[in-house]
Parts: sequence; structure tokens; C-alpha cells
Amino acid sequence: MKIKINFLCLLAALVISLAQAQGAEWQNTAVVATAKGPVQGFEDTYTTWTWKAIPFTKPPTGELRWKAPQDPDPWTGTLQNQDFCSMCPQTSYDNTSIQGSEDCLYLNIWRPRTAEKNLPVYFWIYGGSEVMGSADPYIGAPLAGRQNMVVVTINYRLGLLGWFTHPALREGLSGADSSGNWATLDIIKALSWVHDNIETFGGDPDKVTTAGQSAGGINVLSLMMSQLATGLFHRGIVQSGGLSGTPVADGDTFADKLIEALLVLDGTPAKSAAAARENMSNAEIRDYLRGKSVAQLFAAASGLKAPYIFTDGTVIPAEGADVFKDPNKYNRVPLIMGTTSEEGKLFLYLFGLADKLSNPVYQLLGGKAVDRITRKLTIDPLAYRLSRHENQPVYCYSFQYGQYRRFGYNAWPTDTGPTDRMSWAQALGACHGLDLPFNFGLVGSFPLFAGIGEYIFRQDNQAGQLALSDAMMNYNGQFARTGDPNIAGQPQWTIWPKSRLSPGPRFMSFDANDTDAIPEMIWEVR
Repeated sequence: MKIKINFLCLLAALVISLAQAQGAEWQNTAVVATAKGPVQGFEDTYTTWTWKAIPFTKPPTGELRWKAPQDPDPWTGTLQNQDFCSMCPQTSYDNTSIQGSEDCLYLNIWRPRTAEKNLPVYFWIYGGSEVMGSADPYIGAPLAGRQNMVVVTINYRLGLLGWFTHPALREGLSGADSSGNWATLDIIKALSWVHDNIETFGGDPDKVTTAGQSAGGINVLSLMMSQLATGLFHRGIVQSGGLSGTPVADGDTFADKLIEALLVLDGTPAKSAAAARENMSNAEIRDYLRGKSVAQLFAAASGLKAPYIFTDGTVIPAEGADVFKDPNKYNRVPLIMGTTSEEGKLFLYLFGLADKLSNPVYQLLGGKAVDRITRKLTIDPLAYRLSRHENQPVYCYSFQYGQYRRFGYNAWPTDTGPTDRMSWAQALGACHGLDLPFNFGLVGSFPLFAGIGEYIFRQDNQAGQLALSDAMMNYNGQFARTGDPNIAGQPQWTIWPKSRLSPGPRFMSFDANDTDAIPEMIWEVR
């Protein structure tokens, strides 16, 4: 009997060994070996593992400020980070302080606590007008656990640390190190890290979806334009983002103004600053800029509008968005694009205009009519341009939950509001960013809605919100798996037509009432 047991144990061990050798299962363990060293994971909600603050570059400090990201140094021992890294330097929302650290280029990973491997990868790029934001609010556990995929969130350099160019910084250099698109290169570097390492976390490096909202959506489209990102991602999701591109000459002009502002802060008379800058050699300018603290740089930039995403010809093509005219010049991947139906209301609210504008004017400037016009001038033309190319499916949506309706269902309260003359439904509606907690399964717990979330994420309408969140995550999860968001038994999401004259609905509308999700194809925002 003992011999039989030993034989069976030996046979079982052989079977397990063969299965592991053939890669049949992921190891489902907290410690994972990356190319630079092992990292310790921790249990999270929704039966997931999470690994936080994994470096994907060297810190961009000192001589590495305004340079292309470089591989991180290998480490000994096991990284055991239970907290997120610092956000990248940015001005606080009230403009009173500088937050963050230049040592900020890290990524975070969530995946189910199972033995499954070859899972799709959802790579998230946060928004914030390219000058603010971080990966922290975007907790990936609900999305990873409920959609059975690997979720990756990243940080990238922002503002004048993320996009900055000047002849002095380009002198003697070529390629990426002369680009000025440091933040775009950070994102590409993080994608390269995913390509090289995600398989050890059970992810499929050939099934990566890049997704982003607002500035993050702009960055997704930039990745589609960049030849340096070719082969690193396989689907794209653009939420409330559009096209952007700035000539390098505009970047040089901004840099000259920044140098002059720094000289003034150092005591140079304002009328002499331009001449003083012109008398500096390129080497002196490089040393001068890199010798300044983040606080000094931000102080000098106050009042200046920093440009971003340079059409440098290396990272971003010199012709910018015109590359989308030729299907052989950009990274053709299945694409989801969309907006909320009342994007502008958030900005009117944040600028205090709910107190200053009459309700009809407020609804005109921030409501669906203006957003419809804006979309027709930006997103729709790109959708038509791309959809005409072979093997380029484009799916468009309109997030209409929360939209203010003079008659009918309103998710926000209509009896209370931020002012005596304007309700929450009128003031915010289906505003910019409202789709984010639904996409991430964070309804009621999304940090960026602290302070106002209590008005829309209530117990009496929770069932409808959760149903809508489930529907949106299901469509996005299916898209990440297959490149097609359609799910059996759910309303079919048809691709964007090739012509404006084509009949039929164009948008998937995401809406809900108090109890149920209402996804349906529509012709136009209602």
C-alpha cells in the first residue's frame, strides 16, 4: 500500500511538473519575478492580487530630467510596496502648493487570484489636462476581478516636466533624447515593460488594451500615431479625449519665456531678461534649467501655458494627426471612442459659474447642444476617417446617465443644488468624468467625486447605477478580450459607418434609471 501511495505521489508530481513546464497554469502566488527583480503582491478585494509601485524606469531626476526614460536598475531582495508611489509634480488644485516628486514613474497591477494565464491586459492612462492627476484613484481590483483580466495603472511626467523642448536640450542628440515628448515616452516605456514582464503575472502581452480618459484619451491617440509604440498594444479606448499636436517651434518659444521668467526671479531686470538669455550658451542653459528645483520651475511657469505633444518627427510624426489619413502610417487597432453628453458642465461648475450664469445660459454652454457641436467638430470626423480604412473597426458611445432632462428621469436631485437657483441635475448632469466610476466598478467610492458623489450615488438609485456599471464593464471587458465589445444576449454595438450618409444608429447610449441599465444604439444624443 505504501509503495502505491508513493508511486501515485510521484506520478502526481510528474504531472504537475509537466504542466508547469508546458505553462498550463499561472503560479497564483504573491511573489512574481520581473526582469529586474522579484515583487511582492498582496491580497485585495474582488479576490485579486495587487502589486504596487513597481519601477519601470530610473527616476527622471538630475541629468535624467528631460531625457528619455531609461531601464530601472535591478534590485536585490523583494520589493514589498503596499502603497502607491508619489504623484508626479503638479500644482495643487487650489494653486497654493506643489505636490508630488520627480521620483514618480512606477506602475501598479491587479489580477484575479486564480491559476489562469494569458489574460487580457487593460492598461490605464489617467487624465488631468496633462498637468495634474495620478494613478492612485483608479483602483483596478473590481475591473480585474469581475472581468477576469490584468489591470495596469501608471504614472507619467506632467506639464513642463512631461513635455519640454529647447535647442539647448536637443544639441548633439537625436531620436528620443531630442524629442521633448518625455511623458509620451514614459507611457511607451511602461507599455514596453508590460510587453516584457506581464506574462509572469499571467497576462497576455499580445492582448493589451490602452485606455484613457480626457488627457489620457489624448495620449491613447498619440500612441496610435507613434511608430515607437508599434506592436505594444492591440486595442484602444478613448474616453472624452481628442487629437493634439504642437509644433516644436512653439515649444522653443515657451522654453525661452520660461528661462526669462527664471532669470527675473533670480534678480535680472525684466527688460534685460531676453538679452541675458540670448547671451547664455546652450551648455549654460542646460545647467541652468537642470539646476532649478521643481518649485522654481513651476513659479516661473505661472501665467504661461505649457504646450504638450510635440510633432517632433520621432515620437510623434511631423504631420501630426494627418497620419490617420493613411492606414499604413499609424497603429491600426480596434477603437472605442466616446464622450459624456454634457461634458462642459463640470468645468462651468468648477469655475464657479453655477453662481454667476442664468440657468438657460448655463444649459446652453455646458449642456448637450454645445457638446454635440463640439463632438461633431472633433471626434466624429476622426471616427469617419478611421472607419474608412480596412481592418479598423471603430465603436462610439455617448454616456447619458445623469443628463439633465427638463421632463423625465433625472439621476441627480432636482430639489437641491449647489446654489439656490440651480439644482444638482442642472449644474452637473452627464458631466466630464462621470463615466469613470462606472467603467472601474467604483460607483459610490470613486475618490475624485468626493464631496459631490453623495448627491448622485445614493441608496435609492444604487441598483440602476450598479447595473449600468456592470453593463459598461462587460462591454469593455469583452472588447479587451476580443477587439469586439459585443456580448451575446445584450444590445449589439454596431461599428461606426464609413459615410455620413449611411443609415442606422451610430452611438451606444449608456444610461440607466433607478433600477436598470439602459444600453441601446441611438442616432444622436437625446
